[in-house]
Amino acid sequence: MAAVVPLVLGLLALVDSGFAGFRAATGRNARIGKRSYFLLAVRRGLTGGAIGLGLLALLIVVTLACSADPDARYGGLLRAGTRMLQVLAPYAALVVASLLAYWLLPMRGSTFVILVGLGPFTLLRPLIVLGALVWSVAGSSDWLAWVVATAAAAGVLAVEPVIHRRWYQAPV
Repeated sequence: MAAVVPLVLGLLALVDSGFAGFRAATGRNARIGKRSYFLLAVRRGLTGGAIGLGLLALLIVVTLACSADPDARYGGLLRAGTRMLQVLAPYAALVVASLLAYWLLPMRGSTFVILVGLGPFTLLRPLIVLGALVWSVAGSSDWLAWVVATAAAAGVLAVEPVIHRRWYQAPV
């Protein structure tokens, strides 16, 4: 459990960052063949997410190294991370199910999945992240859990606008 929670949260953050890069580039290129354009956008999103995760990991490692009781501190972070996953995991499962339906269904069904699944889930994403933040720190009095959860939520929500402003302001 000590390694699973941070690994799952990190994986979710990286996957979300890749999708954020894709969303930042969507609608900016009128060409028919856009595969390389979107792959570059996903790589940019992943890079932004990896930088954010690296900074967050550095904060955690330095704080735990300087802590009088690192095991208790890490236990508090694990509890906060577990609570965060209680909100994010069901949302991620719904998104994965929608993506599978989008890829596997015929054209009409895929369009329906976008209308009732992927579109609304994208709009709800910031609220889900904020809900995960609130739920993760609700049971904690440790400032480190609050700082890490807030920085993680801010980092996840910042990837798309940063990538968009840096590379995709004008149409290609």
